[in-house]
Amino acid sequence: MSPTLSPARQKTLTAFYDGATHKDARRIRSALTDDFTFDGPIGAHDNPDSFVQSLLAFDGQVTRSRMIAEGDSLVHTYVLDFGVKIPMCDVIAFRGDKLASIVLYTDPALFAASPTH
Repeated sequence: MSPTLSPARQKTLTAFYDGATHKDARRIRSALTDDFTFDGPIGAHDNPDSFVQSLLAFDGQVTRSRMIAEGDSLVHTYVLDFGVKIPMCDVIAFRGDKLASIVLYTDPALFAASPTH
């Protein structure tokens, strides 16, 4: 991670991604602001609880992860493997030490080719 990401924000990201990996709703939710939003080509959420439920339903292995932080923003590029490898990019906005929003960029047509979705 970039040296511009504070230790508290690194801890938040760890809680978020570990929670997602282990399907731990409490850990995921603890990383999000109360007015968290998500927007992407595969769906949108205007509150953290609906996003957490959606994320818990996702399966796949994250590989080729790279994060670049600057100020209150972080860009996370990665490949999500559902049996089909899907390149993805999250643009995360922080407020304080929590995630305030994520905008996901990917090609939604690739999900249709996945045997599990």
